[in-house]
Amino acid sequence: MRKLSIITINRNNTEGLRKTMESVFRQTYRDIEYIVIDGASTDGSVDIIKEFASKVSSGKSRVESFLWVSEPDRGVYEAMNKGIMKASGEYCLFLNSGDFLIAPDVIERVMKQCNGADILCARCNVSDDGKVIWTSNPPENITFGTLYTVGLAHQSTFIKRTLFDTCRLYQEDFRYNADIAFWYKTIIDNHATTQRIDVVTTDYNLDGISSRENQSEQYKKEMEIILAPYAKFIPDYEELLAHRREHVVLNWIKRHKMVYYMVKLLYKIGK
Repeated sequence: MRKLSIITINRNNTEGLRKTMESVFRQTYRDIEYIVIDGASTDGSVDIIKEFASKVSSGKSRVESFLWVSEPDRGVYEAMNKGIMKASGEYCLFLNSGDFLIAPDVIERVMKQCNGADILCARCNVSDDGKVIWTSNPPENITFGTLYTVGLAHQSTFIKRTLFDTCRLYQEDFRYNADIAFWYKTIIDNHATTQRIDVVTTDYNLDGISSRENQSEQYKKEMEIILAPYAKFIPDYEELLAHRREHVVLNWIKRHKMVYYMVKLLYKIGK
C-alpha cells in the first residue's frame, strides 16, 4: 500500500475547512497522512482542526496520522511548502480548504490504478456557486500543449514527494502560479513521468485566489516569467488555438440551420 500525504492549507475559512476535512476523514483508503497548515486563523478554524485531531488520537478515525500547525505565513505557497516538508508519504495531494473529495472511495480507486509514475493526473469537478460547470479530463500524455492550453488541477493531481527534492519546492515569490511553474519544471524540463487516472476525485470551487485574480497584472507577469523559456513554441500554439476557436464557431453555426442560412445570405449580400 502506498502512503499518501494529503495537505490542506487554510486561513479563516471555517465552512470550507470543515467540508474539506470531513471528505478526507471519510476515505476508505487506510494509509493516509493528513497535514493541515493553518495561517494563524482567528475565526474558529483551529477549533475545527482540534476537533478532528481528537478523533485520530482517540482511535475513532480511519486517518492513520494527523499533523497540524497554526502560525503566520507569507502566502499560499509558503504554506504549501511547509506541508511538503512535513510530508512522509510516497505521494502528496494538495486539497486546500473548500476543496473536497467527492466520494469515500476515490483515493482507494486512484491508488489501485497507480503504476508508480511521478505524477498521477486524476479528474476534477470545477464548481461555481455550488454547481459543477466543468470536469477536467487530462489526456494520456501530458505535453507542453496540455500545460499551455488546459493545465492541470493540483486538487486532483498526485505528486511524488521526491519530485520536490529533485525539482525544488514551490517558488514562494509567486503569488498565484507557482504550481503552474512546477508543472513546466517537472514535466517539460525534467521529463517527469505521468499517468492519467480516469477517476473524478475532487470538487474545486472557483472561489480560490488564482481564479478571482487571474486578470491582475501580477498574475500576468508571473505567467510571462514562467513561459519565457518556451517563447519560440508559443506562436504555434496561439495559431492552433485561433484555428480551434474558428472551428468551434463554424460548427455551432452549421448546427443551427437558421443562423447558417442567415450568415450565408449576409455573405452573398456583402459580396
